[in-house]
Order: sequence, then C-alpha cells, then structure tokens
Amino acid sequence: MSRDTCFATQGELVKLAYDAFGVLPRKEASHDDIDETQKKAIQKQLARLAKEEGGLLPNFGQVIQTLSSILTAYLPSIQIMSAMGDPLDDLLDLYSRLVREEGTYLSKAETLRYFISTKAIPLLVVSLNQSMLKHRIADLALDTPEDKFWYLPSVAEDGSLVMPLEKVMRWVYARCDLSQTQFHYPGKNPRSDNNTLQQNLDNAIKWTRGPRLPALPALFENFEESFAALAQGGREIPQELQASILVALMVARVSSYLAREITDAYDHQYLADVCQQYREYALWIADDVNEFKAELAPVMQRQESPDSALFVWLNACSHYWAFFSRKLIAVADTVQRLKDARPGAPLRDDVLAALKSKYGLFAVCSHLDLTQRHSKFPAPYGFGELLYGGFELKSDPATQLHQIDTYAAQITAYGLDEQLCWMVPWLRGVYHYRKEEFEAAMPHFQAAFENAKYRAGKNQYKLVNQFVEIAAKNDDRRGFKKGIEWAQYLGIKVRWLRDDEPTEEKLDYVYFMLKMARYDHQM
Repeated sequence: MSRDTCFATQGELVKLAYDAFGVLPRKEASHDDIDETQKKAIQKQLARLAKEEGGLLPNFGQVIQTLSSILTAYLPSIQIMSAMGDPLDDLLDLYSRLVREEGTYLSKAETLRYFISTKAIPLLVVSLNQSMLKHRIADLALDTPEDKFWYLPSVAEDGSLVMPLEKVMRWVYARCDLSQTQFHYPGKNPRSDNNTLQQNLDNAIKWTRGPRLPALPALFENFEESFAALAQGGREIPQELQASILVALMVARVSSYLAREITDAYDHQYLADVCQQYREYALWIADDVNEFKAELAPVMQRQESPDSALFVWLNACSHYWAFFSRKLIAVADTVQRLKDARPGAPLRDDVLAALKSKYGLFAVCSHLDLTQRHSKFPAPYGFGELLYGGFELKSDPATQLHQIDTYAAQITAYGLDEQLCWMVPWLRGVYHYRKEEFEAAMPHFQAAFENAKYRAGKNQYKLVNQFVEIAAKNDDRRGFKKGIEWAQYLGIKVRWLRDDEPTEEKLDYVYFMLKMARYDHQM
C-alpha cells in the first residue's frame, strides 16, 4: 500500500534548504573550504537523514551546522547570516512541533500546502521582521531593488513567471548603468577574445531567460569575475554595492528555487496565492514594526555607548515581540468569544474596526485569514469518529480480536486505510501485550510505530514508549535504539530516560527496567 498520507520528513525539508541555496554543486569552484569528497559526504548524510537512517539527532544537527558554515563563507557579514539563519531555524522548529503535535489526514503534497499556507507564511513574515530588527539590518544600508517585494516572483494571469533572480540581475545592470553584455564582458567587440568572460555572459543570458538556476558558487563566481573585469577596465563597482548585489543574488536564488518547486508541485495559481498572502501579511505587520521603531527612536538617541545601545535595543526587541505575541492570543480569544455570543453571524464592521484599532492590522487580519484558510483542509468523512473509536478500543482491557477485525473493516469501508494505517496494528499489539504475548505483539508494534511517524502527531507519544518497551522485552536492541532516537528527534520523553543524556550506560539501565516493567493500566 502506498503511504502517501503524511508529513514530509524533516530530513527532506533540510535537503530542500540545501537545494534552495544551491550550495552543493558538483563541478564549480567555491568560496568555502568544502572539497569534492566532503560534498559527497554531506550529500550522503542528507540522503540518510531524508530516509531517517543512522543517528537522527547528530545527523540533523550536523547538516544544519554545515549549511550555516557554508553560507557564512558567502555572506559579507555575520549579521546578515544571523538574519537569514534565525527564520530558517524558526521554520524547522515550527515544522518539528507540527509533526510532534498535529497528526495529518492529508496527502504529503496537501500536508505541505497546509504547512505553507497556515504556518510557514505567517511565521516567515513575523520571524524575518524580528531578525531584521534584532540584527539591525537597516543599519547596513544594503542596496536593493526599488520594488518592495523584489524577492518574490511576479505571476501573470497566463501563468508566465518573472523569477526574482531575473529581477535582481536586471536591477544590477541598471544600477551599474551597464548593459548585460558590458557588465559580464566589459569592452566586448568583434576582435575581443576572452573565453572566461564570454562563458560568463552566455551563462548570465541563460539564467535571465531560462528555467535552469545556477548553483550558488557558479552564480557568485560569475559576478565576482565580472566585478574584477570591470575594475580592470577602470569601471570599479564600490565594495558596498558589490556586497549588496551578492546578498540580493543569494536571496533571489533561494526564492526562485522555492517558487519553481511550488509551481511544479502545485500550479502557478497556488504560487500567486502564496505570494499574495506573503505581501498582505508583510504590509499588515509594517504598522507594528513602525510603531516599535518610532517608540524606540528617542530612547536610542539617549544612549551614550554602543554597548548600552545594543543592550537596550535587544531588550526592547525581546519585550516588543512578547507583547506582539500576547496581542495575537488576545485577538484569537476575543474573536472566539464574539463568535460564541452570536453563532453563525459574521463579525460586524464596527466591531472589526474596533479590534483593528486596539490590536493592529496584523493580529486581526491574519487571524481571520488563517481561520478561513484552515477551513479549506477538512477531515475526510468518518475520520474523527473512527479515530475516537480506535482509542476507545485501545483503552478497554476487554477488547477482543474480532472487535479489532470489525473496526479494521470499518476503516476500509470509509476508505481511510491510509489515514489510520497506524491504529489497527497498534490495537493488535496492545491486545497481545495485555496477554503477555510479547513476541506476538512485536511485529504489530513495529508496524504501528513506523506508520505513525509523520502521521499521528501527539497520538504517537504513548505508542513510541510502548514500542521502545516491547523492543526491550523482545531483546531487539536495534529496535529499542531506533525508538529512542525517534523519540529524541521529536522531543518525546521516554520512560526511565526522560531528559537524561542517552549514554550507553543509561540506555542499558532503561533497557533493563523496561524488560521487567508492566504498564497494562497505561495502554
């Protein structure tokens, strides 16, 4: 049976980040010190992480750290790296929390659409604004295209796209007051003969016209060689502008890659919707950001040293975003109360205006928009009822095999075999556990454990603990460690281990305790 109803693995998302930045090419020379052997090793590590093989936590931490190190070598300042890295960390944390807490009944593609539309866009808008303020990116006075949303693709009605990379490249030529030809191949004429510059020009033409995106090393190398050639011909591009151009190119490369992936996986209408949602949220939050800056300006002017200014700034940022989070919670509570008072009736315009005046556009408009977006992902018919029915059977010590068979037939009749593929084997495992038939229980718990990953959300907490225990009882050390690794990867606490470091000694102790223990009452 295909197991398409699930979240994408966290490893797949990390691999997506590497692919989006385009930092693991095969041939191009690169800024960083990663040679071909190391690149292959990272690619292998990414593939193992995507397949959930090997040490999940150390692998996960290592590939994130490596990506950060690679990008740091490309960026002109650690401030910019931090401003990009913080939202990336926030996105991965959010996804991890989603997998841990929310189950899914949607296909992988629809689950990812749910994540993008209801979680990732709001978080990205808030997190980017937080990190830009925290790391004071405005102080760097980066040169960027005039269009406020230059880093988003433009989607025409007919589905034709103008990618951010093309926008940025054309801005670079205009900003330097040069044609594409004279930028990449200064002084080109019928008698000139420079293979490197001709190749750079040919590639640049391809990148502005075609669907193929350059790897980051190739992109940067092309522009840096063009800067050097221009300087040699007496047309020096200021260092600050060069740094701004390279940052804009990196951002545009990531955005172009993601835009292409979204279009390929869904369609151009959905890409247009994602961009529109991002624009609206960014415009709504601008009021909050401007309010913060206006309130803090006089305070910052009174600071007598850079150290005190930094301390006050970071402290104010922290307090402001805590206040911002409280506004979001207050709006959700208030709207719920108003809806409970008048069920089925829309909120009156004067009430909405009062809410916006009190809490700001972002808190109110994003809440209403997300409520509407959530409603587009309803559970399939019978899902809630059968989920509840499964837990009823599991908690009843008198449950018999024929009842589980009847329940399994119901799931099939409703067409929910995929959505609840973890429940029936879990019920069979629990049935055998209660009879102390631990060997018979093992394959059922194994199937339930594997099927519940990226599907069952917080419903898998008990299951993971039970799988670890039943593996110990069957002397399956490999299954035992696999269960503990998965629990730690998702932040699930395991009996007898809790928050302790999983040293071999500690794992031996947990293994021994779980072999002996019985937890019938907690099934």
